[in-house]
Amino acid sequence: MRAKHVIDRNWDLKKFVTFVRETFRISWKEIYWKVWSYLNLIRCDRCQEYYPVAEMGNCRFHPEPPKVKAGDGGLYEYKCCNEVVDIYKVLNGCKGDNGCKT
Repeated sequence: MRAKHVIDRNWDLKKFVTFVRETFRISWKEIYWKVWSYLNLIRCDRCQEYYPVAEMGNCRFHPEPPKVKAGDGGLYEYKCCNEVVDIYKVLNGCKGDNGCKT
C-alpha cells in the first residue's frame, strides 16, 4: 500500500498556522523556525540526497535490512541508526523515513 498525495483546494495556510498557534500555544517565533526548517534543504554527505533541515542528522539510506526487535511483536530495527519500523514498512520495501544518522 502506498499513499498518494491529493491537493486539498480548501486548505488555507493562514488558517492552519493560526490553528496550530492556538491549539498548541506556541510562539510565532517557534512557528517561523519550524516552517523555515521544512522549507530549507541540505544535502546528505553519505547518500547525496537533499532533505529538510528539520530532519537534520537523518538520511533515507540503510546499509542493511532490519532485524526483528526482541520482545516487540511485529517491529523491526535498523541497527545502523536504531530506527524502529513496523512490518508494513518492511514489506513495502521502505528504506525508512528517518534513516541513518550522518
